[in-house]
Amino acid sequence: MTDCDMDEATGQQRPGILRTLGLLHGDLRVQHGLSLSGYLVLGALAEAEGGPVPVTRLTALLRESGDRVSYLLKGLQAAGLIERERRARDRRTVEVTLTDAGHARFAEAETTAQALFHRHLGLGPHAG
Repeated sequence: MTDCDMDEATGQQRPGILRTLGLLHGDLRVQHGLSLSGYLVLGALAEAEGGPVPVTRLTALLRESGDRVSYLLKGLQAAGLIERERRARDRRTVEVTLTDAGHARFAEAETTAQALFHRHLGLGPHAG
């Protein structure tokens, strides 16, 4: 069994979803210095439109352990893409916001992702 679909327009096989996700992971790493999980975190923060997002929400989104998400966030913070801050009214809660550099990096990565999904799966804003 292969992870390929038939492109109706060209009659050629194109990579399926699993292969496309692998390609996306590689492209994000090489072109933008992001893991797939890092891309998802930046995307969730971008959708929050500048508002803070609790780490617990990001952990639920990624379906990863708190330790794994904390490690990921440390890397994104070290790269200047996010800021983490304890909530003033509840010091147990850590909230994450996207920096200007994070917005820019996500926009670039999103362009890469959209192009790849369109090219390999026929999905995205340019899909017919």
